[in-house]
Amino acid sequence: MEKSEENMKIRTSKEVAERALGIIASIGKVHFPEENQRWIEENSIKQYLSPLEQEFIEDPNPEHQDLVNFSWKAEALVSLLWCLKGLDEIPAFDEQFDIWNNDLVIKAVKNTNEFLARSELRADQDLEQMESFLYHQHWRVRDRDLGFNVDQPDENDPDIDELNSGIVYERRYGMSWVSGFGKSWDEVPTDT
Repeated sequence: MEKSEENMKIRTSKEVAERALGIIASIGKVHFPEENQRWIEENSIKQYLSPLEQEFIEDPNPEHQDLVNFSWKAEALVSLLWCLKGLDEIPAFDEQFDIWNNDLVIKAVKNTNEFLARSELRADQDLEQMESFLYHQHWRVRDRDLGFNVDQPDENDPDIDELNSGIVYERRYGMSWVSGFGKSWDEVPTDT
């Protein structure tokens, strides 16, 4: 099913920045739950959480698989960071990204109000091109994982062997949300 750019309704910089805070909070629960909880309370982050994130954060003893699943959202956050000009380019697709060393994430945690007030998106055309690029990479990696030998890379495509399925999926998920697909963060379609 081909996505139509006519269906895109790019979210605002405010929406993307607020969503980034929700993702940071859910990932923070995985890595340092006590400090994260203080940050959430001191900065009124709860209002930016999706229903699934809120349930996860409020769970005193989350399942191991939930910890794994929410830690993977760091890769979805990569797309939002790129959209907010917190990354010059999307990092390689074969290595997980360390969000805690990103200047924009550090700013979001240390000065949440300034992060929200100064958030700025890339040009719509750049966002649309990235959505298309990640959609295409997701299609390629899905075909590969299903055993189809039909990879026909474009000139700017990474080598198929450099595409980690989980990383590609999460980055596509984040970019699709920014592009306006899905009713909510917890319901972003990722059809290929």
